[in-house]
Amino acid sequence: MIKDMDLWEQTFQRIIREKKPHHRWKLKVDDNLEVKSLRPGWKQYTQKGLARFRCSLCGRSWVSAQVLILFWMCLKEPYGRVKMRVFAQRCQRCSTALFEEPEFSPEGIEKILGCLVVRILLKCYRESAGAPVPREDPLREILVAGPHDAGNCEACLVGISCPSQSDGKVSKALPRRPHNSAQYQQPASKRGKLLLLLSLCIVIVFVVLMVTLGVTGLL
Repeated sequence: MIKDMDLWEQTFQRIIREKKPHHRWKLKVDDNLEVKSLRPGWKQYTQKGLARFRCSLCGRSWVSAQVLILFWMCLKEPYGRVKMRVFAQRCQRCSTALFEEPEFSPEGIEKILGCLVVRILLKCYRESAGAPVPREDPLREILVAGPHDAGNCEACLVGISCPSQSDGKVSKALPRRPHNSAQYQQPASKRGKLLLLLSLCIVIVFVVLMVTLGVTGLL
């Protein structure tokens, strides 16, 4: 069960009613949602968020920027439904660790549901949101560049891929190095060969000059 579900529901109702005041939407948790079993009439949306976990066995806590949330959306005007599943993670240290539910900050919940409403408008109403998508959490942008523990991620274990190193925003700030390292080595090797050739030319000119001066008796 998602922690602070009342806050999720209240935040969702506030945001969706600002956009669709005459429609009634409900947000419900469904831990049986799967990516590949989408029913007719439903739209799907996945999002990653920043959350904190705490191991119920050893008390260790950790923060993850790869917490996956799966949403299903269905609209039959004037009623709409959203089902959501938040995927858990487990402790790296405990050999018998349990999957723990994430704890999101109020600001994190606001951003996640703000993006969800944008998707509802696009996919269910075919409308533009009329406002920019909420900005990514700066802390998440930093943490997402770190390694992802796929072996202890529930989403990865059920076959939903989570990026392990970076997403699009991080890769723009930190360009990935091409797989072919020769692209980096080639300019340096060319410069080295040119310098060697130039040095040899200077030595040859110097030797020729010395021989010429010796033959003419000027040396």
